[in-house]
Amino acid sequence: METKEQLVQQIKGWMTNDNEIREIQARLKELKDKRKGFADNLVGIMRKNEIDCFDVNDGKLIYTKTKVKAPLNKTTLVTSLMKYFKDDDEQAKELVQFLLESREEKVKESIRRKVQK
Repeated sequence: METKEQLVQQIKGWMTNDNEIREIQARLKELKDKRKGFADNLVGIMRKNEIDCFDVNDGKLIYTKTKVKAPLNKTTLVTSLMKYFKDDDEQAKELVQFLLESREEKVKESIRRKVQK
């Protein structure tokens, strides 16, 4: 078992590190938001003018379209299974319930900081 002083030092170190991470994450969020604004504008311009690629100093900016499937959540599952089992709503609900209850659960241990406002 560690002494009280060692425990206090560990907590102080963790808190200092957590504060630094928060500051860096805030700055990173600002930069990402700014980049997203530029990207939205560029996508609009490239789509409108049918430009596929820009050559830049260290590479290329490429305009692409990708199809992304919606996340599989409870609402999507229920709706899709209701369509599949047209006349048997009860069977669809039972299947959704089974799928949701049989998902694997993992236990994760961590330390979280609650900041007083």
